[in-house]
Amino acid sequence: MGEFSIFHWLVVLAIILIFFGGRRIPEVMKGLGEGIRSFKDGMSGAAAGAGTQAAPSNSLVSPSGLTAKSGEGQVVLNWGAANGASSYNLKRSGTSGGPYARIASISATSYTDAGLPPGSVFYYVVSSTNGSAESDNSVEVSATPA
Repeated sequence: MGEFSIFHWLVVLAIILIFFGGRRIPEVMKGLGEGIRSFKDGMSGAAAGAGTQAAPSNSLVSPSGLTAKSGEGQVVLNWGAANGASSYNLKRSGTSGGPYARIASISATSYTDAGLPPGSVFYYVVSSTNGSAESDNSVEVSATPA
């Protein structure tokens, strides 16, 4: 009862031909083979040996040197420019480690976050963007407006 007879295989073949047509079978089998190969690579840990896949050439680095200087009701932020970046996403959180909310998307490498309540600690990170990709967040800095 659990075995396929030749009749069952013919029915399966007929259904495949009806759904895909004779000319699409090689495409379907190629896609199936690529899917199985990808699954096997993922299961065997091939991702750990990243030599099989090169990093994209347009990958962005995080901006470096983020600094925060407290002022009266404001925080002045500065960071170093990142190669390939066309703009920067500045993010803020009320807790260390995030979650961060984007407060500005600018092309400059400095920003003044104004209108902040005095005595509250704010945590900042910045990431670089080029229109098609965004880098990881920078190192977190904190400041307490006066």
